[in-house]
Order: sequence, then structure tokens, then C-alpha cells
Amino acid sequence: MKALLTIALLTVSCSSFAWTSKGAPTKEFTFKYKLSGQVFEVKRSAASYEEAFEVAADTCFKHYKGAGKVSEDRGLDIIDVCANPRS
Repeated sequence: MKALLTIALLTVSCSSFAWTSKGAPTKEFTFKYKLSGQVFEVKRSAASYEEAFEVAADTCFKHYKGAGKVSEDRGLDIIDVCANPRS
């Protein structure tokens, strides 16, 4: 009976440590894009570079694309610029 009670107590105490985990630390990332002489800078806070890059690339594409449709060549240029940010 004591062994069962000890195991139950250890199980509860060990699982309670897992609940105290904190969110991943975030870091500020800055991405600079240049297309046709226009410079666009995006700053994002994220847990990893990859997360920040995905959001920044999407923001870049929407910024340079604008509201209307663009030609295929212009679209490819925008994709190339947004996929390769400058430091």
C-alpha cells in the first residue's frame, strides 16, 4: 500500500513539472528586400528564423504585388526577391 501511494505521489509530482513549461523564447528578425529601387524592410519576432522568414516572405510578396494582378515576369521577380532577403 505504501509503495502504491509513493508511486502515485511521484507520478503526480513529475507530471506537474511538465505543466510549468514556458513558451519558446522569441527573437527579433529583420529582413530587407529591394525591388526596382524600392527598399522594403520587415521586422518579425518569432521563435525561429524559419517562422519569421515565412511570415516576412508572405508580407513582402503582398507588398510588392499590390491589389491587382501582375504579369508573369513581374511575379517571378517578386518571388525571387522575397525568397532571397538581404541582410
